Amino acid sequence: MLVTIFCGIATSVIFLALRIYTILPSRSKSGHRSVKQNPNSTCSIAVFLGSGGHTSEMRSLVSTLPFERYQPRTYIYCHGDEMSLRSISNLESGKGTIINESSYNLLPLPRARKVAEPLSSTMISASKTLFASLWIMFLFPLLQNPGRPFADVLLINGPGTCVVLVLVSWIRRILGLSHTKIIYVESLARVKSLSLSGKLVRPFVDKFIVQWPEAGGKGDKAAECKGWLV
Repeated sequence: MLVTIFCGIATSVIFLALRIYTILPSRSKSGHRSVKQNPNSTCSIAVFLGSGGHTSEMRSLVSTLPFERYQPRTYIYCHGDEMSLRSISNLESGKGTIINESSYNLLPLPRARKVAEPLSSTMISASKTLFASLWIMFLFPLLQNPGRPFADVLLINGPGTCVVLVLVSWIRRILGLSHTKIIYVESLARVKSLSLSGKLVRPFVDKFIVQWPEAGGKGDKAAECKGWLV
């Protein structure tokens, strides 16, 4: 009985690993196409605010977007991050956005890992983030409209919580459903090496951008250097 169960689990893991490998963006030409080909069409976007410097950089990135095209906009932030809330409020009001439910959404999540948090408690914190993300980004949208993902595009630049967001976003991709395209922009502070979050999500994002040539590694075609973006 135990042998049968073990064989079943092992087979499932192998098939899952093969499925993930075959649909990695680096192996799919479609992963390098534009998310939207029609310049007049709208594109829903989710933006993760990592707090502190991450939020400041993300605000600079988002401020360059034409808001009339990228809508609705969903800002994901961690509980207690008042700075990010103020930053987005100022950004949206500065763009002349009418403050209502249709202009943009705010989604709070438990923080996956606090600064200097030990590994033991990190596992508990990350689990809370995972369960909350599963409901917000996968189950609830699936119940509302199975044919559409949580957002057309997910824009992230770290820190650790974004790894959970990528993980949840990949569920629809594994199931063969329409899925969210993921863009990762490495922090300007990462001059010669990638952050841990960047290293973890790199194989799974559709576009990986660094702001310093040395950060992506020599001769590495997967990382695109766009210069200073923030």
